[in-house]
Formats: sequence, C-alpha cells, structure tokens
Amino acid sequence: MEAANRRKAATAPPQPGWAVYLRTSSDENQKPEFSRDRQRTMIQMNVLDMSDMPVYAEYIDVLTGKDPRRKAYQQMLADARAGKFSHVIVERADRFGRDDTEALRAIDELHEFGIAVRFANTPDLDPIDPDDRVLVTLTFALARRESALMGLRVKGGLKAKRESGGYAGRAPDGYLNVRGQTELDKRSDMGRISHWIEPDSERAHIWREAWALLLTENMSVSEVAEALHAKGYCDRNGKPFVIVGKTGTRRPRIDKLLRAFHDWTYAGWVVSECDNIAPKIIRGTWEPLVSTEDFEAGLAILERLDGNGADEQAS
Repeated sequence: MEAANRRKAATAPPQPGWAVYLRTSSDENQKPEFSRDRQRTMIQMNVLDMSDMPVYAEYIDVLTGKDPRRKAYQQMLADARAGKFSHVIVERADRFGRDDTEALRAIDELHEFGIAVRFANTPDLDPIDPDDRVLVTLTFALARRESALMGLRVKGGLKAKRESGGYAGRAPDGYLNVRGQTELDKRSDMGRISHWIEPDSERAHIWREAWALLLTENMSVSEVAEALHAKGYCDRNGKPFVIVGKTGTRRPRIDKLLRAFHDWTYAGWVVSECDNIAPKIIRGTWEPLVSTEDFEAGLAILERLDGNGADEQAS
C-alpha cells in the first residue's frame, strides 16, 4: 500500500536526465571540496561523458552516510518522486548511504518510479539485478565495516592525544581551537597538522573574573551571573549571562557557570570519563585560566552553597 501511494505521488513519468549526488563525511579533518571534485571527475569521466542525457541537478551533502535525514538526499528523493530525472549517479555505492537497509530501500523506491541508480566506479552494475544486488549489498557491508574501523581509530587517536596532555574536542568558552604545522621532529608521531587550544585573548579575562567573584565566598552563582551581566559580558555565542524577560523577570544562566566551574580544563588538567582519566593525573599542554588551588577552592564553595540550599540548580 505504501509503495502504491508513493507511485501515485509521481505526477509525471521521469524526464530523461541525471541527478548527480555527492556526499562527503562530516569528519572535520576531511576537505569536502577536494572530495567533491574527485567524485565529480570520476562521475564525469566514467558515466556522463558517455551519456547523451543532460544533468538535471547536483545534490550535495556534507554529513555521514549513516544518517538518512541528509537534506540534499531527501530533496533528491522528493524530486525523483516528481519525475524530474530518470537516473541517479553517485561515485560509488557507499556514497549513496552507509546504511544498506535505508539505501537499498531508497534504490527500490526510485526503481518503482522508473528511476535507475548507477555507480561511477562500476557503471555497469545494476542494483536491481539479483546477481548485481549481491555485490552492491557486499559493498555496503564493507563500507559499514570501514566506518566502524575508522571510529575505533578515531577513538584510539583521541585517547592517545589526551594521555599525552592534548585537548580533544571543541575548546571551552575562554579558549580557542588552533591548528598548525607540526614541528619536523614530531611529525612521525603527530602527523603534519597539530591541533591544540590556547586562551582566547578576547574572552579569557571574563572567566578569570568569574572565578575571582566566586572565590570571594560572598556571592551565589546567580549573583556571579548578575555581576558578569552588569559588565555587559555574554557567552561566546552572544547570549547574556542573565536573561531578562519582557516583564522584567530575570533568569541568571547558572547552568553555564556551573559547567565551567566544574570543568578541570580551566585549571589545566586533562579529564575524561570515557578514557578513565581522573583529575590531577595528566597535566594539559595548554595555559590554565585558574590555578589548581583556586579551582578546588571554587569546588568547595559550590558544595557549601548547594548544602545551604542556595539557588544553584541548573536551569
């Protein structure tokens, strides 16, 4: 019934033409523009140059193939249902999607509308043909395996980075993520490009002031937020530390401050639950914004405030 309904949704038979689908991973270390150029070249040389059909449109996603909610991918399916083209071309099967169940379902749905899917690296392969479908399914399985192995390699690399004192992930407010060429004598271990964090010259002072206010022991976290707000400070996204409603109601963003006051990164220590790295075991390679002594004093103050029933619940 569902397939019949989808067939009814097509308002016209497919118009002869190609839909070019390009997908690159959301991995930040990849250069999407280079990958797309390579995909275009293979598609053009192996398929389009031998075809008399025009190219209807190019659909581009920069997102993992395991997510079927890709915007361009869904737009391509919508245009296919409307009969705007007769063929879809991708560089190879796993560019269409690493989830074989979703990808094969979409291929079958396109076939219901008379739309063929082809792969530039094996242009003669027809995923609807029973024998060829076995090869396509195997391709998806290998892609899924490669994705899993890559995930393990990435996790291993992040763990090694933390264990050597590096910071992995987006820098906390008050710091900046920085990348640059690795020193020659370290490239064999770290690769050509290094990533690190360093204090943000425009924002580090805000967090130093936040700790100074907390360490007076005379202010609740809400009052710290109010003091920062009074100076016109906002978080790095431009959101104020106190939200003022239309009626004048005030909501200090104590959740933002509490997360920072409990983040050992600011004291210069690597901490990771997933890698079982406890505080004060591995010293980070970045400059701390607060001393370890003051950071721990701040934690003790927060415990006392919470014990006194202060208004420190995260909002």
